[in-house]
Amino acid sequence: MLTLNRSVYGCLAIGLVQGLLLWLASDIAEPGIKYALVTAVLVGGINLLLLGDNVRQRGAVWLVLGLTCVMTAISAWVFWKYSETWLYSHWLSGSWTCFAVVIAYICTAFILSWPTREGRMPRYEDLFRHAWDTVFIVLLGLLLNAVFWALLLLWGSLFKMLGIVALNKLFFTDGFVCVSSAVVFALGLQMGRDNDRVIGLLRGILLTLCRFLLPLSSMIAIVFTFTLPFSGLAPIWDTGYSTPIMVCLVAANLFLLNGVFQDGHQSSGYPLWLVRMVDLCLLCLPVLVVLAGYSSWLRIEQYGLTPSRVLAMLLVLVVFAHCVAALWAVFASKSTWLGSLRVSNPWIALACVVLLLGIHTPWFSPLKISAQNQVQRVLNGKTPVETFDADTLRYRLGAPGVQAYEGLLAQVEHGEVLTEPARAVLLKRLKDVEIGRSGAAQNDRLLEWIGPGVEGSEQFDALGMAGHLCRYPGCAMWAVDLDQDGQLEVLQLPKQEWPGPLYFFKRNAQGKWLRAGMYEMDDNPLELIKKIREGEVQLVKPRYQSLQIGGAVLSPRVDKP
Repeated sequence: MLTLNRSVYGCLAIGLVQGLLLWLASDIAEPGIKYALVTAVLVGGINLLLLGDNVRQRGAVWLVLGLTCVMTAISAWVFWKYSETWLYSHWLSGSWTCFAVVIAYICTAFILSWPTREGRMPRYEDLFRHAWDTVFIVLLGLLLNAVFWALLLLWGSLFKMLGIVALNKLFFTDGFVCVSSAVVFALGLQMGRDNDRVIGLLRGILLTLCRFLLPLSSMIAIVFTFTLPFSGLAPIWDTGYSTPIMVCLVAANLFLLNGVFQDGHQSSGYPLWLVRMVDLCLLCLPVLVVLAGYSSWLRIEQYGLTPSRVLAMLLVLVVFAHCVAALWAVFASKSTWLGSLRVSNPWIALACVVLLLGIHTPWFSPLKISAQNQVQRVLNGKTPVETFDADTLRYRLGAPGVQAYEGLLAQVEHGEVLTEPARAVLLKRLKDVEIGRSGAAQNDRLLEWIGPGVEGSEQFDALGMAGHLCRYPGCAMWAVDLDQDGQLEVLQLPKQEWPGPLYFFKRNAQGKWLRAGMYEMDDNPLELIKKIREGEVQLVKPRYQSLQIGGAVLSPRVDKP
């Protein structure tokens, strides 16, 4: 039960301030300032709510202030760059949004454990408890918010039936949404902190599930590892997605292992043979991580670095560190099973925080590293000039890619790199990219007609349908009579390798082209464009006609034989 004591009033005050600041942020147009303020409100406010009265003990408030300042500064830089180069790359903002949660989660566990530390480092027991409990406390705050808004929507709907819509208008104003959500979320965190028995019960249930699932997960890793000598490694390299699968298997085992290990003061509860099976699994995990890393390295050697590959290698590095630490714990821990994890886990977590902060700074950005690598590969001859992806360098690696592109273009124009005829080929590829995208700026849709165009085809140059725009590298337009009424429709096919909807358009009585429907397709649109050019596409009448009942049309779904 929530009683109105001093801590609750403090919680309400923090929630109110958070809500007002979020409301203020919603009206700020500059993304750098806007998201910096949001970061400061969320990181600082949530840590203060979770600390409660402990915020004044042993300098915990300074840790909160330091973490808030660092993450706010990075948010300001990331979203300032996002607003500056939004046309080129969304990678930096998306990456920071994702990993900021991880950084805040790890640091919050250390901050919450700081007031009760012994010596220079927090106790592992406190780190373990806060790392697991914080998840449930935050989920409780989100759950309370969901129920709160469900009741408000019900309230508004009831009065809307009576013709009173003022409540609905009030509920969806920016100020009410921000302030009420922040206050209710703060109350949810306070309830979670006060009801530690309930949170402890939830933690115990999850840890019990970990103890049940770890043997199964270990067996999967062991069986897979011992199958590799018989199946060979070639299938792994050929899949193209072996790295994420093997890293997920290893990460699942490490997660469940830590759920069983807990704070290291209790036994696993397994019989001896099951403990030995888990130990054998820990011997296999480094092998799987090395294979995952080598699989990524093969693609890096073949195609060079990209931001996603940089992140993949960093993830492999972090997981490998955990695997080595767990393997060391098997042999180094004498009295307690895997006891050395109490030392290695906190340091690896802190190293992970430093790593994630570093890659979101101007000095160690994966965008910058990838741009430099792509340029160096073409200059060293690892990437043939005929296949050099200048478009990715110029338009998909953010500001570092633009700078690398301009620097490479200047070097090629002044004859400082490569020799003829490779220099001329590279110069043409660099110039073609610039010309192609400048054309895209003038004619945003880059339309190409297969066969003759249609009357009023100039309308498509400025046509922008809701939820669909034909962007670079453009679309192929095909005039065909789809409904056999003697009037041509226009099928639009995006020039992309991944599947997606194919929209078609029909001309109305006023001569205006409007979207009439779409086809769902699971194949490569480029292949379909090729087949249309070769005359291999034809119209097929449906085997079973649709039924019209009044204003409703029933379309058949035929069972496969």
